[in-house]
Amino acid sequence: MALQDLTPQLRTRLNRLERVVGVFVLFATVVLLAGLAFYIYQRAVSKGWFLRKLPYFTFVRSATGLKPGQPIRLMGLEVGEITDIKPMPPGDPYNMYIAFTVTEPYDGYLWDDSRARIGAVDFLGNRSIEVTKGTNGTPTYLLLPFKEVPVTEVEAFLTHGPVRFVDEVYDQTTTNRVARPMEWVTPEHLRTIVGAGSVASVRIIDTDVKSKLPTGLWDDRQGRYVPYVPKGRKRINEKGYFLPPDESQPLTERLESLVDLVQSSLPGILGLTNQIHEVLTTANSTAAHADELLAQTRPILLNLNRISEQLANNRGALGEWLIPTNLMPQLTQTLASANLILTNSDARLTGLAVGLDATLENLAQITRSLRSQVTGNTNVLAEISRLILDTDDMVQGLKRHWLLRSAFKGSKTAAPPVAPPGRNNPLLSPKDNRRR
Repeated sequence: MALQDLTPQLRTRLNRLERVVGVFVLFATVVLLAGLAFYIYQRAVSKGWFLRKLPYFTFVRSATGLKPGQPIRLMGLEVGEITDIKPMPPGDPYNMYIAFTVTEPYDGYLWDDSRARIGAVDFLGNRSIEVTKGTNGTPTYLLLPFKEVPVTEVEAFLTHGPVRFVDEVYDQTTTNRVARPMEWVTPEHLRTIVGAGSVASVRIIDTDVKSKLPTGLWDDRQGRYVPYVPKGRKRINEKGYFLPPDESQPLTERLESLVDLVQSSLPGILGLTNQIHEVLTTANSTAAHADELLAQTRPILLNLNRISEQLANNRGALGEWLIPTNLMPQLTQTLASANLILTNSDARLTGLAVGLDATLENLAQITRSLRSQVTGNTNVLAEISRLILDTDDMVQGLKRHWLLRSAFKGSKTAAPPVAPPGRNNPLLSPKDNRRR
């Protein structure tokens, strides 16, 4: 049915329905576009599309296991990704150039003492880059606006609030550092700098409001921040900050060197196994001989066991074993006789000792009385000496008598000793001595 054939009431209702459907479609389209925009926004937020990404670069010996898009880690977290890998010129001391970015706020952890560590992540040859946290240095990027002010005008900024240095400041000798980057400016600093006269102006930060884009890049050689601003279509220092590499050898190269080492050591290992086989063979034969020796020593052990059982008897088994029972009466009788002999000998020796003691006492009394007589009569020794001399004269006279001379003839072989002239001969009488 054509639309003009409808009644005015039907045409009015149809127009209303068309308007309602149009509004509903428009509302659904708006809701769909809003949901899509929200999804894209959340996806961008989760991917970090709105975050600041600062460039860094380093050099490696080999790009094995590294590829663009691979994540960069800091303290175990993914903080960026590799953006470019390319070889260096043939004459360059470095082999491969690696460029990567670090997303905020993790760029604040990287200072001039940070490093880029390249290490293996699995056994398939893949590697990753992990940047280390700075501990004692200067931030790699400056995110605060700064201005260069003459030294004489810096003191005016101290009245408005705290002010920081941007660069390192040295004295006139260029060896002693007066101020460090990001250090608060004090009147003492200003007096030292003015007195040194080493610089005419300094760059300072008089606000703590951070900018979205970095305002400076730290230069290790100059010891100061260099500008990091757009220049035409490119940025100055577009490569970013250089992190010194700390590269370990790829796992594949390690495995290859390990295989080479094992292959070179394999002949020695085979020789060692042969020696071990010989040692085991010798040990086996030694064990067999030991078994034979144990079998031979088993009777000895049995005899020792029997002897020990006999010695374990409480009735003096050791004595019965050493001295048979048939010898025990004879040995007892012999020991009794020996004991009796020793007892009698002891009594006899005691009596003999007593008699000898009495004899010695009598002899001591005789010698004591003789000594007392000699001491009491001093002429006894002279009279005895005279008696001996007279007796000697008588004997010498008898020797010279013709009747008794033959009785005193001496041996022809043993002649009496002749006394030397001028000395009395004790063998002659005093009368003969006087004649000589």
